[in-house]
Amino acid sequence: MKQNIITHVSDEKFCGVLGEIISEIDLIDLNINEYEEFFHALMHFKPVMFIVEINEIDDPYLKITKIIKKSVLTRDIPIIVLTKSLEEEIIDKIVDLKVSCIIHFPVIKSMLKMSMLNIISGLKYKSAIENYQDLQTVQSVMISGLASLAEYRDPETGEHIKRTQNYVKALAITLKRKGLYSDELTDENIETIYMSVPLHDIGKVGIRDNILLKQGRLTKEEFEIMKTHTTLGYEAVMNVGRKLKNSSFLQYAADVAYTHHEKYDGTGYPRGLKGDEIPLIGRLMAVADVYDALISKRIYKDPMTHYEAIEAIKSGNGSHFDPKIVECALSLEKTFQNIAQTYADFDPAIDDHQKLIELKSNGLLQKILIVEDSRIVRLIMKNQLLAIGFDVDEAEDGEVGLAFALKNNYDLILLDIEMPKMNGYQMTEALRDKKELPTIVAMTAADYSITYSQLKALGIEGFILKPVDFNRLASKYREILREKGTIAY
Repeated sequence: MKQNIITHVSDEKFCGVLGEIISEIDLIDLNINEYEEFFHALMHFKPVMFIVEINEIDDPYLKITKIIKKSVLTRDIPIIVLTKSLEEEIIDKIVDLKVSCIIHFPVIKSMLKMSMLNIISGLKYKSAIENYQDLQTVQSVMISGLASLAEYRDPETGEHIKRTQNYVKALAITLKRKGLYSDELTDENIETIYMSVPLHDIGKVGIRDNILLKQGRLTKEEFEIMKTHTTLGYEAVMNVGRKLKNSSFLQYAADVAYTHHEKYDGTGYPRGLKGDEIPLIGRLMAVADVYDALISKRIYKDPMTHYEAIEAIKSGNGSHFDPKIVECALSLEKTFQNIAQTYADFDPAIDDHQKLIELKSNGLLQKILIVEDSRIVRLIMKNQLLAIGFDVDEAEDGEVGLAFALKNNYDLILLDIEMPKMNGYQMTEALRDKKELPTIVAMTAADYSITYSQLKALGIEGFILKPVDFNRLASKYREILREKGTIAY
């Protein structure tokens, strides 16, 4: 996704040049001028840099720049100051602020562009250094790095890691809400479980290519070798992670690698554990892993439908799977389906951003309404969609959104659920009598209590996690159009 930038340049002739540079570097100008929104954006949607023109000693943006550099929340944001002034007093004031650079008019386009690129490169380097100084980030890097090893060895995994992470998290949250395993399923442990899931197949790095990448089903002997990925994974996690201070993470990561192929009746591997002998993360992962394997295409098999996979989970109740977890999975089957669609495998040669543009070019997606109570979130989303070329309206709550939707015909409404005055459910309910109901996609911050059937009954055709990834939105919208029969691909 494109990075954001904030600019405040009064020279109208130069604004066009600056716009060209921003486009060439592939940034998005947030175009924020209001004082309150300006600081909100700086703190919560940190731009890659701030470019401001200051020409007078009493220019309010001289004071604003000073505030930015003094605040612990914003002082690290790079600032480029453009100025027409040669007065020593003004220049001294700007220099005292320790901004990234000062450029005098007339500005040479190539020089400004080079300065901006240098800042971006410097930020990437600084971020890398800071990340490796932070233990929690090092832990995340280790997780993603190790998980990527397995993914590189096994090209069929695709988005498997993201899907299974979210299946497991949805199951854990639902178990907690039901009062099950409440001692273990604290908020902190659920997050640790979520972070550990990517390591479940790390042991595959130790499996020979002629077995791991075999074009077809494995022989009995080959399968016995493949089964050792559980033990190899356990040993790899324990060896790499012994020095981590977060022992709960280490234990969960080791457990999920070791036990995700154990079965509730004791017929699984590698140790033949039974019932609650299997760590909870292993029992959660068993359901998530099997469901995802069934709906995924493999070299040796076509994917099952969602409903066929759910039936398979039902058939394994009490034998392969923990009955309590199966019960939760059945209550979450539409959530599972949504996660599967959200993180569907795709051909890396296909650019979903380009597909979104193609939908626009084909007249399938032109006009979009964003209904969201956070003004800055609306602004960010609107600017990104406008940059692609869509016709976009915005509304701060359901009442305003309803008025827009009744007056205009939209192809897509992106709808926040929790809003003041009129929430997303109420707005959708009020729209049901509209003759041509637009496609409505609810935006949610991972609230797994929302069921697909509840949304569908209201006229909402899907939901997507916030912050909205527009690549994911393209996939979601195409899937909805396919379900409607609008497109066949």
